Amino acid sequence: MEYILQTDNLSKVYGEKTVLDHVSIHVPKKSIYGLVGKNGAGKTTLMRIVCGLAQQSEGSYTLLGKTNDNTVRSHMGMLIEKPGIYEHMTALENLRYFSLLFGLKSQDHQKILEMVGLQNAGKKKAYQFSLGMKQRLGIAISLLGNPDLLILDEPINGLDPEGVYEMRRMLETLNRENGTTIMIASHILSELYKLATDYAIIDGGHLIDEFSKETLESACSSGVHVMVEPEYLQEAKTLIAARYPDVPCEILSNQSLRLHEKINPADLNQFLVENKVRVCGLGANDGDIEKFFVEKLSGGQAV
Repeated sequence: MEYILQTDNLSKVYGEKTVLDHVSIHVPKKSIYGLVGKNGAGKTTLMRIVCGLAQQSEGSYTLLGKTNDNTVRSHMGMLIEKPGIYEHMTALENLRYFSLLFGLKSQDHQKILEMVGLQNAGKKKAYQFSLGMKQRLGIAISLLGNPDLLILDEPINGLDPEGVYEMRRMLETLNRENGTTIMIASHILSELYKLATDYAIIDGGHLIDEFSKETLESACSSGVHVMVEPEYLQEAKTLIAARYPDVPCEILSNQSLRLHEKINPADLNQFLVENKVRVCGLGANDGDIEKFFVEKLSGGQAV
């Protein structure tokens, strides 16, 4: 497997406090890599070191095949903590300003605004933006120069449900259509599960585990959660009951289906699609995912 970013025993010490302790992660190229951990676990410190905003006390990182090389950071975009935007400027003016500041030429600012859903912001100043719009503008700035790797620290913090949904759709599109590798730190497991393809759990500055989404879904084996278009909900339940007569299936209050036994998600998806049911999402139950992470944090040993 090809990795766009690797760290090797990366550590950071402030005075007598070790906030990052020999952490080695492997971020696959074109993945969405979820960095999971409680507040203060060491996620932001790790990201700051990789982004050149802090110096490691020990260890190294390899980005795009080059070890501890600051020159390759021109291939990286970042949004660490809150976005640094000029609130008296419009979205387009912000992009033009930062392009000049970074020495970037021939940037298609309108295309970047379209990528983050700000193409209709017009002459509105950034101080008039919602929190979600400000987050998207921060990401737009980080996309200047067409980076291979985008690093985002808690980008959905403080967003309302609509803002969270829009952010997730935007990041999925960036990854799918541009091939951008995205490393995203969050403590909101349910949202990270809907987005990430690979994960690392950090706690107390230690790497607890690193695994793929396939491994996560295999471990969360007690059930499957199915989301379909609302008009197909009852039809999907009837089809599932006929195909899997011994598997309990219920319609939940959020207009989705829960199967209470483990079945092959790929087979179920193919079956529903062949019967012309529009499937919106399918995976392990959120409750099982929460339990998986809690068990990792409570009983896991650093790797």
